[in-house]
Amino acid sequence: MTRPGAPFPVPALPTGTLAGLTTLLDVLPDTVAFVKDVQGRYLYANRTLISRLRLDSPSALIGRLAQDVFPGGLGTTYTRQDTQVLAGHDLTEHLELHLYPGGQTGWCLTTKRALTGEGRLTGLVGLSRDLALPAPHASALAAAMTRLHADYAQPLGVADLARSAGLSVSAFERQTRRVYGLTPTQLLTRVRVDAATELLRSTDLPVARVAVECGYFDHSAFTRAFRAAVGLTPSRYRAYVRGG
Repeated sequence: MTRPGAPFPVPALPTGTLAGLTTLLDVLPDTVAFVKDVQGRYLYANRTLISRLRLDSPSALIGRLAQDVFPGGLGTTYTRQDTQVLAGHDLTEHLELHLYPGGQTGWCLTTKRALTGEGRLTGLVGLSRDLALPAPHASALAAAMTRLHADYAQPLGVADLARSAGLSVSAFERQTRRVYGLTPTQLLTRVRVDAATELLRSTDLPVARVAVECGYFDHSAFTRAFRAAVGLTPSRYRAYVRGG
């Protein structure tokens, strides 16, 4: 079992199996897939990404950073993400702009994970899945998600997030279910629990303080939410990730 937030160990797969996996990734027209080294330089990219960058072959991308090949702030943002993921901060279904054929931009959900091999960090792997979501709706939802990740420690509610998106509560709920398969309340819980696992793993803050830092001002409510999501109480989770 891989601990939450820990780099994902790379299994020793036969060469033929690896070739089969990359062949499969190459035929996904609505998904960008890539592998990068510990500096964030491309080691592999599927055909969808090569096409969207208007490159002639994968060799034109290998060894380069995202900021070297994506225009303007997009590349800088992706490189910054890579640095954070390599430092142990998972990126999960992050709503963001991506390039489409012809240079247009569109919305996708991006997930990135650090990779390890033989007990050491070896790089990261990522997938970006296109969303069939009208641009105004995607932009509104992205604004709400930005506020969610920035203000989760505050007494934030679904109505607050809906206002950030410029949507009614019911419309906001429909969009989050459509994109994430979760209700806004479930999304808020996920972000708060993710933050809590990071604090429990990397700091010695008392559990009660962790609860407050993650937007729970009722210790019992925090424990219930955490146990429902993780399967362990906060104290037992901390002991587990520290080998206790």
